[in-house]
Amino acid sequence: MGHRRAHPHRGSAAAQWHDARRISGRAASPPSADRRAALLEAARAHRIDRLAARALRERGEDLFTWFGRAAADLVDEHACATIDAVRERELRTVIDTLAAVEGASPVVFKGGALAHSHYPSPWLRPRLDTDILISPSAVAAALAALANVNYRQALTTPGTLVLSQASLSRTDEFGIEHALDLHWQIANWQVIAAVLSHGEIAARAVALSALGPHARAAADADALVLACLHRAAHHRDSHELLWIHDIHLLASRLSTNDWALAIATARRGGVTALCARGLSLTIDWFHSPVPPDVMRALDVSAEGAKEPSAVYLSSGQRLVDGLLSDLRALPARTRMKLLAEHVFPPADYMRRRYNAGSRLSVALWYVRRLASGIPKWFAMRSGP
Repeated sequence: MGHRRAHPHRGSAAAQWHDARRISGRAASPPSADRRAALLEAARAHRIDRLAARALRERGEDLFTWFGRAAADLVDEHACATIDAVRERELRTVIDTLAAVEGASPVVFKGGALAHSHYPSPWLRPRLDTDILISPSAVAAALAALANVNYRQALTTPGTLVLSQASLSRTDEFGIEHALDLHWQIANWQVIAAVLSHGEIAARAVALSALGPHARAAADADALVLACLHRAAHHRDSHELLWIHDIHLLASRLSTNDWALAIATARRGGVTALCARGLSLTIDWFHSPVPPDVMRALDVSAEGAKEPSAVYLSSGQRLVDGLLSDLRALPARTRMKLLAEHVFPPADYMRRRYNAGSRLSVALWYVRRLASGIPKWFAMRSGP
C-alpha cells in the first residue's frame, strides 16, 4: 500500500511541519516574523499549541520568537492546570459511580485516558469530553447512576443500531462544564464497532492510577487500534496533528508482543488499511519508531483483502458511504432496522426534538428532517 504523505487542511504544510518538529524534539528554526502568527494559528487549529509551547520552553526557546506577541496566553500554564485538576476530581467521582454499577466494568479510552497515561501533564492533551466504555448489559443502570450525581443526558436519535453512546454533562459550582460520552460499543458505525468489544477491551485493561483506584484504561495495543480507527472513521481521515500525536505516543511505547496483538486485532477486525494509514501519518510527521515489519504486515493484509472499513480512507468520502458499508456488513433484516432507525426515529423523539405537538406537525417534521438530511449524507468531506 505504501506511505502517503499527509496534505494538511488546517494551516499550511510548512506550518504543520514546524509544529510536528517542535513537539517531537527535532531541530527546526524559528519562522520569520511575518510567519509567526500563521504558525500559531496552525498550532491552535491542530490543538497542539500548548504541547508545542511546553516543548519549546523545555529547550530554552523563546515563545515570542516562534509565535509572536499573540503567544502571551501560552506563557501561563497555571490556569490550564487548575481547570484540569477540577475536571480530574470530577472524573474520579464519575468513575467511582460507574464502577459501583453491577457489571458495568468501566474503561476510560481515547483522549481522556491518554491525557493521564501518555502525556507529561493531562492538560497538555485538550479534550472536549471524556469517553468511557461500559458493558452493554449495564447501560440503563449506569445512566440512572449518573443521573443521581446530576448528569443530564442530551437528546439524541434513539435506536439499538444507529447509536451506541450517550452524551451527558453537568455544570459544577465553579461554572465548569463536565462532559461525558458513555459508550457501550467503540463506535456507532457497525463495521468499526465490531472490531473490539467491551469485553475484549475490559479483559486487557490496565490501571489508570491518576484517576483513582477504580480507574482503568484500554491497554496500549488496543488503544493504538482505537486511535487509528477514531482518526479515520469518526474524524473522516483527519490529518489533525493531535490525533496523529496520540498515535505517535502509543506507538513509541509498544512492545513486540503489543505490536503482534495490534496486528492480529486489525486483521481480525478488517481494519488493517485504517491502522496502516494512521501509523504512516505518525511516521511521516513524528518519525515514530514503528517497526518496518509491522508496516509490511499491515500493508500486505490491506492489499490482499477488500476491507469494508477502507471506505473511510476515500478522498471523496461521504456519510452515506459509511452507511452503505454498514448495510453490506449486516444481515438483511438488520439492514432494514438500521435504515428505519435513521429515517424514522420514534415519534416521541420527534416531538421533543422539534417541539412538535400535533400528529400533523410530527409528520411534517419527518418530511423536513428527511429533506434537510439527504444533502448532508451525500456531501463529500471538505479535505483530508
